[in-house]
Amino acid sequence: MTNVPAIEVRGLTRVFESRKGFLFREVSRTEALRGLDLTVEPEAIFGLLGPNGAGKTTLVKILSTLLLPSTGTALVLGHDVVEESAWLRPRIGLVLGGERGLYNRINARDNLRYFADLYGIPPHEREHRIDEVLERVGLEGAADRRVEEYSRGMKQKLHIARGILHRPQVLFLDEPTIGLDPKSARETRKLVRSLVSDGVTIFLTTHYMFEAEELCPEIAVMSKGRIVARDTVAGLRQLVGGDRTLEAEAYGFEDREVDAIRHLPGVSKVVSEEYGPRTRLTVRLRSLETTPDQVVATLPGHPELAVRERRTSLEDVYLDLVEEEAP
Repeated sequence: MTNVPAIEVRGLTRVFESRKGFLFREVSRTEALRGLDLTVEPEAIFGLLGPNGAGKTTLVKILSTLLLPSTGTALVLGHDVVEESAWLRPRIGLVLGGERGLYNRINARDNLRYFADLYGIPPHEREHRIDEVLERVGLEGAADRRVEEYSRGMKQKLHIARGILHRPQVLFLDEPTIGLDPKSARETRKLVRSLVSDGVTIFLTTHYMFEAEELCPEIAVMSKGRIVARDTVAGLRQLVGGDRTLEAEAYGFEDREVDAIRHLPGVSKVVSEEYGPRTRLTVRLRSLETTPDQVVATLPGHPELAVRERRTSLEDVYLDLVEEEAP
């Protein structure tokens, strides 16, 4: 493992400008990235979470040399994505979610032959390498079928085969399981995990919390063009208030009751949400001091009260962090 970070970003910004109004004289500016800093160590899966419009895809496009930053620097494998893009492109791979980027009227093998030529893979290595990646993604039996006959999951496997065909050192996966059925998504995650054993650094963006928790030792949460938190899943849980969460449901709570819950030992946060005629209190706990029985005792006027304890999920963490960023 090298000491050079796989990815290093400092003060990165990206502003998109568009014109509107009479004769398009009015200029509208959208800040997609706002002074973003980020370092990713090599040979691991790094997860990036964030809502739509947070800037995730913009960042991936800059790191994969498809888009220029407005200001700041971005290094991949120690090389500048702007000044040294020609050096970087043969050493990085990009897989986008969805079905674009493949030629549907030809078979998978011919698709990979085309991309092998683009990547500059020597002709004497090409066929062997194509066979290798087809077997790796489990498409060897369908290699000679037209891509238009493939299921969405099979097409995503072919996208990954294309992305690793030239043996990249860094692989960018932007929503790789979006729209896949559970079986195909599970197979894709299994494939992604196996790539790390080849020494590949994987930069993964996803909307699926369980996917990030399953695959990524370290996760960053992005909101409004900035990184708002970065840690292990356990560290992120502590950041938003603890590993334990209690949920109390009844037909409404008075303000004094909610305030009483907030003052129980170890309570770090209480969120109230309406679910039809019922109200749910989500109680984040930093310690073991408060139990479900204590919550029941604090809310005696609710014979229909239901209280359960669960582990704080990554989805809880994500929603808390993004909520804190909301205007």
